Amino acid sequence: MWDPMLKRPSMRILLVAYFYEAPAGGGIIVARLLREQLQARGHTVDVLCLEGLPEQQAGTVWRLRPPMWASINLNRFRQVLLFFNNRLLDAFFLRQTESFHLENQEYDFVLGQDPLTLRLVQQLAELLRIPCGTTLHDTLPQQVHVGIPQRGVRFMVRYLMRWRDQSLRKNLARMDWLASISRHVGASAKRWMGPECPPVPLVSNPAPADFAHTPTRKTEGAFRFLFVGRLSPEKGIDLLLEAFQQLHGNYQLTIVGLAGSLSKKVRNLALSDPRVELKFALPHSSMPEVYAAHHAVCCPVMWDEPFGLTVLEGRMAQCVVLGTNRGGLPEILEGYSRSILFGSPEASRDVIRKLLLTAMTEAPLKLQLPINTAQDNEFLSRFQVSNVVTHYEQLIHLSVTGSLSKTAK
Repeated sequence: MWDPMLKRPSMRILLVAYFYEAPAGGGIIVARLLREQLQARGHTVDVLCLEGLPEQQAGTVWRLRPPMWASINLNRFRQVLLFFNNRLLDAFFLRQTESFHLENQEYDFVLGQDPLTLRLVQQLAELLRIPCGTTLHDTLPQQVHVGIPQRGVRFMVRYLMRWRDQSLRKNLARMDWLASISRHVGASAKRWMGPECPPVPLVSNPAPADFAHTPTRKTEGAFRFLFVGRLSPEKGIDLLLEAFQQLHGNYQLTIVGLAGSLSKKVRNLALSDPRVELKFALPHSSMPEVYAAHHAVCCPVMWDEPFGLTVLEGRMAQCVVLGTNRGGLPEILEGYSRSILFGSPEASRDVIRKLLLTAMTEAPLKLQLPINTAQDNEFLSRFQVSNVVTHYEQLIHLSVTGSLSKTAK
C-alpha cells in the first residue's frame, strides 16, 4: 500500500494539456490541482500547453504555437480539435517540442490531462524514452457528436470521431495506464480496446473541499432548484425548463452558465417565467455558497455523463440531487438518501421530462430525509484531494520504477 508519509524520491513530471491556461473547465481544474498538489509533495511538474491563452500560470510552462490559421480564435480552434485532431496536427506540435530540448530536462514521466493530446503524450514519451499515462475524462469512443440537432451533421461528426478514435488506438495501447474518472468510463475503455487495453485504474476527479463546509440552508419561502453547466441538449437544460414550467407552486430555478447551443432558447424561456434566474458562469471558488443557497441540484442529462461534478458537489453540499440514471451519475449517488435517479439510456425525451417533473415534486420531501454522516464521509473519501493525488503519485511512481502490476486492469 502506498503511504504518502513515507520518504519517496522526487520525480520530474511533464503534464500535457493544450488548454491548461484557458478559463478553467472541469478537466483543467483537475490538471491544475494535480500540479499544485504534486509540487507540494516535492515533485517537479512542468506543463506543455498552447500559447496565447489568457490565464498564464507560474512556473515552467512550455508553450506550443498554434497553426497560423488558428491563432486568431483559440476558442474556435478548440472546437476544431475536438473533431479534426489528426496525425498532421500532432506531428506539427511534436516538431515544435524539439526547440524546447526537453530531453535535457530529465523528465521521469509524461502525464496527459487532455483527450486532445493523447497521441502527442505517447509519442513524446517514446521520444524521451520514459513512461506515460493519461486520464480518461470521457468514454471511449468519445461522445462529442451528442447534442447536434441536425441528423446529417450528427452522422458526419460521428463518422469523423470514430475515424479519429480508431487512429488513436495504438497510442493508447502503448501507454502504461489509462486512469478512468468513473467505473462507467473505465468499462467503456476496456470494452472498446479489448485485449490491447493497458491497465485502467479508477481515479475519480477530486471534490473541492470547500463544498463540505457549506451544507444547504433550509430557508423559508420558495424551494430553490439549481442547474450548473453548459446550455446544450446533452445536459438536458431544455427539458428542465419545460418541466419547471409545468411545476406549479412556490418554486424557483437558478441557471448558472449561459454558454452553449441552447443559450438563446434558454433566455427566451426564462423571460416567460419570473421564477427563473439566469447567471453567467461564476468563479469556481464562489460556487460553494451558490450550492448552499439552493435546496436541490438538477442534472437531467441526455447522454452518458462521464462523471458529473455538479452531482458530486450537490451531494457534498447536502442538497437533494436529481439525475438521469445513466453514465457515471449512479456511482456518485450510491447510498445517498437525498438522491432521485430516473429514466435510462433508452428513455425518450418525453419520458425523461415527465419523470423529471415527478422528481421535482418529490424533492421537498427528500430534503427532509436524514443523512448518514459517517457512511457519507466514508464514501466521499474516495474523492478527497489528498487521496486522489496519492493515487496518481502511486501510479506514476510504479510506472517510473517499472513495477506497475497488470492486475491494475
